[in-house]
Amino acid sequence: MAKVSMKHIEIIALLTDGKSVVELLQRRGIVDLTQYENTEQQKGIDTFDTSQSIQLFERNSTTVQQSLAILDEYAPEKKSLLTSFEPRTPISTQEFEELAEKADQIIHNAYELQRIHQKISENRANLKARIQYAESLESWRTLEVATKFKGTALTTAFIGTLPGEWDREQLLESLKPDPNTDIPAEVEIVFSFREQSGIFILCHQDYKQLCTQALRKIGFAQPLILTDKPPSDLIEEYRRTADELEKEIKRLTSHIQNRADMRRQLLFALDYLSMRADKYRALQDIAITRQTMIIKGYIPAESADPLAQELNEKYILNVTVTEPDEEDDPPVAFKNSMPAAALEDITSSYNMPSKTDVDPNPVMSFFYYLFFGLMLSDAGYGVLMALACGLILKFKKPEGNMKRNMQKFMLCGLSTVFWGSLFGSWFGSFVLKVGLFGQEISLSPLWFDPVADPMKLLILSFVLGFVQIVVGLGVKFYMLWSNGDRLGAIFDIGFWWVVFAGIVMVLASSMVSVPSLDTVGVVVAVTGAAGLLLTQGRSSPSIPGKILGGLGSLYGITGYFSDILSYCRLMALGLVTGIIGTVVNTIGSMGGKGITGIPLFIIVFIAGHAINLSINALGAYVHCNRLQYVEFFSKFYEGGGRLYSPLKVNTKHYKFKEENTNV
Repeated sequence: MAKVSMKHIEIIALLTDGKSVVELLQRRGIVDLTQYENTEQQKGIDTFDTSQSIQLFERNSTTVQQSLAILDEYAPEKKSLLTSFEPRTPISTQEFEELAEKADQIIHNAYELQRIHQKISENRANLKARIQYAESLESWRTLEVATKFKGTALTTAFIGTLPGEWDREQLLESLKPDPNTDIPAEVEIVFSFREQSGIFILCHQDYKQLCTQALRKIGFAQPLILTDKPPSDLIEEYRRTADELEKEIKRLTSHIQNRADMRRQLLFALDYLSMRADKYRALQDIAITRQTMIIKGYIPAESADPLAQELNEKYILNVTVTEPDEEDDPPVAFKNSMPAAALEDITSSYNMPSKTDVDPNPVMSFFYYLFFGLMLSDAGYGVLMALACGLILKFKKPEGNMKRNMQKFMLCGLSTVFWGSLFGSWFGSFVLKVGLFGQEISLSPLWFDPVADPMKLLILSFVLGFVQIVVGLGVKFYMLWSNGDRLGAIFDIGFWWVVFAGIVMVLASSMVSVPSLDTVGVVVAVTGAAGLLLTQGRSSPSIPGKILGGLGSLYGITGYFSDILSYCRLMALGLVTGIIGTVVNTIGSMGGKGITGIPLFIIVFIAGHAINLSINALGAYVHCNRLQYVEFFSKFYEGGGRLYSPLKVNTKHYKFKEENTNV
């Protein structure tokens, strides 16, 4: 239950074995490679430039992802809500090699799938355009000439639109240059609507100018679509083209749907390309000579000898395993058992510990689960969480981060059951509302009801916060003592404990009748404060500096009080969950005991408690993390370490049966 001990490893192998060696390291997943730094003194040593290959893998990977999205669109796979919890599919090395030989063809098929999808998209766009063209020409269907028709050698044609609704007599009247003069012309109203009318006018060339002037006055405009054929012919042509496009779209869609069996191969290709990209990124960190390659990195101490033995048995090479130098910065990995192991992602999300830090997970885990349960504080919700996560772990067997999260929330659920039982909260006050069905049932709190006595819960929150802060200082004391700075441990931490002990005595004197306890407490607190005053400025060379340093450290007590006040969020969230649950039950019971009342209660109960559980579980998670990051870690944790990131088979869908997923 600590940080993993790391060793430095150097592998010098023949260049001809380089590919096999790197692939073996990737499958074992235990060597964190470090970039080789070439110097002027090391002539004849070079590095790989694999940037173009990596770009190709990433481009092909994007194509495969898009092809999977296409299959999901045209041939969606039936998945349950729990599919995301399932582990990766195991695959043997032989099966992997067989599929790897087909990788190029799979990628080619992915590009072909994308091409077909692009063709379908183009056909859909053309189909939409043809339908729109046909619809826009529908009002011109009775026109027997093309809309581009301009007339004959002796005549002029006007084909276009006028604003508003027109009839033939109106139009003829509008064409007259004066009331007593008619213009001989053939006039036809092709269509007439409230907003617009379509007209056809054919007149002699001698009257072209008069017609043009008259039409300009009444808002004549050319049609939006100018055709070379009569509109009726074009409409039929567009309809035929649309039918052909629809048939082609159906054919291409059916072709994609029939390729649904490609999904497994595409998923493999996605993992295969990810592995290749990771391997080629690793090659950039490797040094090469004319005949050899040099691999450097870090490896867990317990894995060093087995890996060296395996490499020596399979290849002609040299493996050197050494302890890291003082100036080295080896990566950090955790090795914890449950329940601390489930919280390793909480620490790594904050920052990895430095070389001088201890692993905070074992100490943090106790408070994390304790605080989460106190903030959610409803036994009914805890049972649901623990049961759901437990069933997923048993039947779906998730792996990696998903497995750790299920373990974490199962333990959080058990903690919630513990606190909910103490507070008597089972889906709010649901047990008190069972009278709706004819019988009163009451489960009294095993300790106290926080809604009826919130001050007791507030005091409990402050006490638990004070305990965690003291424990955090204890971890700092242990670190200083272990590193040989025993005076620093006593001066910087021990005197604070003395101050806190005195304050606790003073506070306890108001609760217990112990003679002179408050006086003793004051003396103890003043003694601790004096110790801080005399020692905290010890690094300053001058006497005033030492005094100011001591005074400054005493001012730090305000920070401790501020940190303890932050733990009032334990009370706030603990109360909110139970109160909202009770309100949900009250609303649900408003329907009474009749036929409509029971269904209403069930609906409100399920929906209301589902929302309450979701919101308050998220709140408990966020605020629990905050208490660890801000109030707890600040007392001893420096951070700044580098996360252990070994070269490994970093896949999402398949895994080697021999794959070792444990650090």
